[in-house]
Amino acid sequence: MKLMAGTAMGKDKKQRILLGAVTVFTLVFFYAFMYSDILITTSFGINFWDVLFSGDIFRFYEACHSDVDTAAYHIFNTPDYDFLIYIIFAIWNLPLWIARKAVHVNIWESALAIAWAKTVILVFTALTVRALTDICKTLSVDEQGRKDAVLLFLTSSILFMSVFVTSQYDIIYLFFMLKAFDNYLKGDMWRFTAWMAVAVPVKSLAVFLFPALLLYKEKNVLRICLHTAALFLPWLLLQFLFPMGDGNGGNLDNILVIFGQKLVFRKLEIPIFLLAVIVLYIACYALKAPQDEKKAGINSVRIAFLSYALFFILCSTNPYWYILLLPFQCILTVLNADRKYLNTILETITSICYVGMYVWLIPWCFDVKLVRSTYVAKLFGLRENTTDNSLEILHTVLPSVYDMAESRAAAYLFMVFLAGNIVYVALNFMRCENIALRNTDTPKYLYAIRYAIGIGVCMFPMMAYIF
Repeated sequence: MKLMAGTAMGKDKKQRILLGAVTVFTLVFFYAFMYSDILITTSFGINFWDVLFSGDIFRFYEACHSDVDTAAYHIFNTPDYDFLIYIIFAIWNLPLWIARKAVHVNIWESALAIAWAKTVILVFTALTVRALTDICKTLSVDEQGRKDAVLLFLTSSILFMSVFVTSQYDIIYLFFMLKAFDNYLKGDMWRFTAWMAVAVPVKSLAVFLFPALLLYKEKNVLRICLHTAALFLPWLLLQFLFPMGDGNGGNLDNILVIFGQKLVFRKLEIPIFLLAVIVLYIACYALKAPQDEKKAGINSVRIAFLSYALFFILCSTNPYWYILLLPFQCILTVLNADRKYLNTILETITSICYVGMYVWLIPWCFDVKLVRSTYVAKLFGLRENTTDNSLEILHTVLPSVYDMAESRAAAYLFMVFLAGNIVYVALNFMRCENIALRNTDTPKYLYAIRYAIGIGVCMFPMMAYIF
């Protein structure tokens, strides 16, 4: 018995050492990138305190300006998002404001200050993982299933692209969305609405989670109207207290992408996404949620997944927004435990295709500038003679492949992404008996491969910078 206990303790110690090593290695890449968006919002968050103490807080959008001045970016503009995101960044970056005022630290030249600014994303990533675990518990997913959901989320190329490389803070309101969804599954509709009322003023893209879920569970028209009014009340109040200037489109600009792709029918242009979600909303209202909690729960996850899958398939979006779909895909994957392995393979393929597509479509989100504001520049120098475009590596090493892929790569990658998601929906929305790899456990090496692919996404701009 003592020998067995000693062996178990030794194994646990090795696992902790391995976990610690992987964590440190991962953080090395996490802090290696800093995109312009978070630098700008960090600047507004720091300067928020100057505006507050000057007494101009109700003129925030006129009085506040960014002053980003790093080796990679020189940005001076006015706020563009809704007020709540600046409150979050102001609270988080209060130490940087104090450091600037008290000891005159140039935060834009300090790798430590830049790292602190990005750590807010790390904190909300941890909170999001916790919320994801809570949802799995609410859905009675077993311990192994919960671990698989977390591993799926943390090893996805989407997470590495959105959180690591492009340093986006969509993860902040994603946490509020998942808290809302957890309360929805527990049957607390007003807490669901309350959490969503926090998420929407951070970024309007959160609103897509709300209508279909509300209509699926609530059939009383008056209560539907009350929940909808409660959802938008905080946003309207902030708009009234802190009005934007005429030049700021604000949060609603993100919603305009839904009008991009159109279907021409009888000489009328119909936005395809709007058509699809209206069908979804009518169907959700028409369908009655089953009394069985397990069936109702999986249907709710399917609705949440569809709400964002339609958005990303039918609209022209930014790549880092896709993280809003990822947790619902992870949950749906573990709920359908008998096809978890196949679902994991599909998510691996579709996510890397999605990232690869946007490397070609918007290469500035993956360029060398991302590392010039971080500790990497301190270690290797500014290397201002290197190209900004990371795709130049391929152009230099394999020019013929680059020329061939330049006009085709994005379209073919999207084709595979779309095909994979159609198969994923078929597997998880329909009763499928004769499927491959059924009841097969997801091998641990697959998570290692997914992690390596994620690190590869990070290595792309870093290698272009170093070499």
